[in-house]
Amino acid sequence: MTGDTNTAAAYSDATSAKDTKNTETADAIRPIVTIGLLDNDRFALAFLERSLAELMPEARILWSTTSGRAAVRMCTTPDTMPNVLLTDMSLDELSGPAVIRAIRIRTARVAILAVTSFSLAVYASKAAESGAQGIVPKSVEAPIIDAVRMLAAGGTWNRTNDDVSFRTAADAHALLSGGHAPRQFLLSDREAEAMNLCSRGLTSEQVAADMHVGVSTAKTYLARAIRKLGASSRGQAVALWTGASEGER
Repeated sequence: MTGDTNTAAAYSDATSAKDTKNTETADAIRPIVTIGLLDNDRFALAFLERSLAELMPEARILWSTTSGRAAVRMCTTPDTMPNVLLTDMSLDELSGPAVIRAIRIRTARVAILAVTSFSLAVYASKAAESGAQGIVPKSVEAPIIDAVRMLAAGGTWNRTNDDVSFRTAADAHALLSGGHAPRQFLLSDREAEAMNLCSRGLTSEQVAADMHVGVSTAKTYLARAIRKLGASSRGQAVALWTGASEGER
């Protein structure tokens, strides 16, 4: 009986070791997935970076940023283009849908995963229409990892809303590539900075002080921004800039 018990134990240990080795081998052969992160909350960025580092060994974070404009630039530049972008849907500078659309119009090479701390139902359809490949809750680690892997493999991710259909990056790009990027991306960095300040209710004098330029220069930035946005007044320009008039938020 003792011999049988020892044999069984030895077989169990060997089987366990084999399973562990197989698991390690499966992890080892996963292709590297490069990732970009966009969120206006630095704590959220830190959470995402930590989760990906701990739970997704094949992940490589190329960059993280709080700027939607910077994310668009890096997602459309070959040297900084990630396999997958994770972007918050509620941003200070630009709306999540505007960022997603600006990237998707220009390229199919970056899969985009929307993340949000709000109800997924609020943003799922906007994310899909803008060209994202899926949406997940920001605070739950497991779905984020599974979704990133699915998108990196060329798929889509939607586990919560059967009424919303996400397209692959290639299909979404084919659908949107003939369109125009959101108006916000027509502005220079300084014009965008002036509009950001203006949208917070600052006067021309306050915008100038914050930007460390003269009042006439600040007014020039704002005038150019208003013209490029196709607005007839500062109030209308602010509405377009924040997405309020186009239902982007």
